Amino acid sequence: MKYFLRFFLVISLFCPVLLKGQDAHYWSSNFSPAGFLTPGAAIANTLDSGVVYLNPAVMAWSNKTATSISSNIYRFERINIKNAVGEKKSLNANNTKIVPQIASKTFKLNKEDPLTIGIALIQNPMQDFTASQRSDKIANVLDDSYSPGAESFIGQINGQSKVTETYAQISAGKRLTDRLAVGITAEGTLRKVFLSNRLTSRALYNTKSDPDIAFPPIARNEAFSQIEYTHVGLRFKFGLAYDYGKHHAGLLISSPLAKLYSKGTYISDVDFSNLVIEGTTFNLLASTRQTGLKATWKMPLSIAGGYAYDYDKGQIYIAAEFFNSLNPYSILKPDDADFVKTGTAPTGANTGSLNVLDDRKSVLNIGIGYSRKMNDVFTLMSSIRTDFNYLNTKTSEDGHIALWDNYHAQIGGNFKRRKFNLRAGILFSYGRTGNYVQPANFDNASDQNFLTGVPGTVPARHFGTGLLLAYVHNF
Repeated sequence: MKYFLRFFLVISLFCPVLLKGQDAHYWSSNFSPAGFLTPGAAIANTLDSGVVYLNPAVMAWSNKTATSISSNIYRFERINIKNAVGEKKSLNANNTKIVPQIASKTFKLNKEDPLTIGIALIQNPMQDFTASQRSDKIANVLDDSYSPGAESFIGQINGQSKVTETYAQISAGKRLTDRLAVGITAEGTLRKVFLSNRLTSRALYNTKSDPDIAFPPIARNEAFSQIEYTHVGLRFKFGLAYDYGKHHAGLLISSPLAKLYSKGTYISDVDFSNLVIEGTTFNLLASTRQTGLKATWKMPLSIAGGYAYDYDKGQIYIAAEFFNSLNPYSILKPDDADFVKTGTAPTGANTGSLNVLDDRKSVLNIGIGYSRKMNDVFTLMSSIRTDFNYLNTKTSEDGHIALWDNYHAQIGGNFKRRKFNLRAGILFSYGRTGNYVQPANFDNASDQNFLTGVPGTVPARHFGTGLLLAYVHNF
């Protein structure tokens, strides 16, 4: 019973750790309140191209009917987790893609007392991570009492994480006075997640003293976890906009996300074979596959504010958004069921303990932007912004890869013509942490730590760049 409980504890802790890969930032997208280069990605009126979808109140200042298509024409991202599973055994993930991002349209109703309506479809590729690593060496990983000398050891790890969100918005903005406008947005969110991780450690028993054994036993630890879920939610955004001469200000309150529909699948397998601990040999199989599970994904209440000031031929812009904290909750929780399959041992272990958890602290992000009109055709634009990690404790056990704070920069410009605006620019992102917890450490793997080693902390970096192109047509 003592050893069974020990294995159950390891399984309960080990399986959720593998399920990494959910983005842990709020302002990763270009259409955050400080995504100055993207048309409309601002809380205050930035005198941009006229299509505004973030703060619906700002739409009321525009007298144009417009259509916008924005894209990250080229996007490159790299994640490097140095020495992730041992010395010179890093996990590197490179990703390049072409991503349509935003399609939106605004139009006016009632010329006497106009009401501006906006619709938008937004694609947000939050994460696409694929990485693998292998350690193949001769090392003394098994106790000499049953396998004297050094053994052939192979450790492998591979993981994949893909997270996307699609937003469908309908907004309305209306002027209350010549200086004040209000607006409201209803936003439907479709979130799709696929996470898959496999860790395998194997060591061949050393039987040189017995040449008659042609096929010696293999000590093995294999763990595989995979989740997929779809979550559909709805939230509302309430906006105010103030416009007076050179001064422009805005306020946006976003409600928490309400769940409309969800569906998830959870797969987990853990297999221990011929592991000898304190003189006892263990063989254990734990396996489950559950479909039709309910998933939960939360977004907290947030309050964003922005201010822009016009001077000479330029404009300075500052924005901030506060996100409330969230109490710990289960994103995906398998139903209680038998999980461990092993001989005549008790079968009290169940999958109900294998939760995928989320636990968030409050976050305040800040961004600043600058634009300058170079001539009647071209306006130079630039911005920088923070994108702080929202995890309450930044460890890989929270089920995330992005355990660092990100910083974003944009530089580009807007080309203006009577019937259209063309906006182009370059995007940069950077993040780093020196305390990333290893998913495994094959350098000190032994039978006493289930052949996965004792994890330490290592540095991890994220770098991203892209080319943004937006076209706005005025009717």
